[in-house]
Amino acid sequence: MNNNLITYISQTFLFVIIQVLILNEILFFTFINPFLYIILVITLPLSTHKWSLLLYAFFVGFIIDLFSNSIGFHSTALVFMAFMKPLISKLTIPHNVLSETDKITLNKVGPKSFMIFTSILTTIHHVLLFIITHLDINFNIILKSFLSVIVTLILIIITQLFEKRK
Repeated sequence: MNNNLITYISQTFLFVIIQVLILNEILFFTFINPFLYIILVITLPLSTHKWSLLLYAFFVGFIIDLFSNSIGFHSTALVFMAFMKPLISKLTIPHNVLSETDKITLNKVGPKSFMIFTSILTTIHHVLLFIITHLDINFNIILKSFLSVIVTLILIIITQLFEKRK
């Protein structure tokens, strides 16, 4: 458990730095904003206690909010995504492919299950984030959410492929 804790802390630090220093500064086509930091909550094991999952999501979202000069948007969206994670995992991930402590990765659950699971959670996060950021629902927000989900999913898959090589 101690080794896992050190791994999660270092990954949290790494993904927050990547998000804050690189991805928040890049807007693809001045419209699309990828949020790679959500992979931290997506890949946590299913055996993670719900309260610790929600606290971790709040902590990560709060740090992103601090560096993004937003007022709780990221923490709200990430906590809601973490809240929905157990339900979505029951619907999309076969119950016999993971042990209690396995991280949810492309390699462990398979490409189809991982993509469906990640796509749903990413869509939940992005749609909620952009709706509460703009306080509006219109075509531009839906388009921005959809395109940002696609770019974020591509970055998550690239990250998973690098992890697979290890």
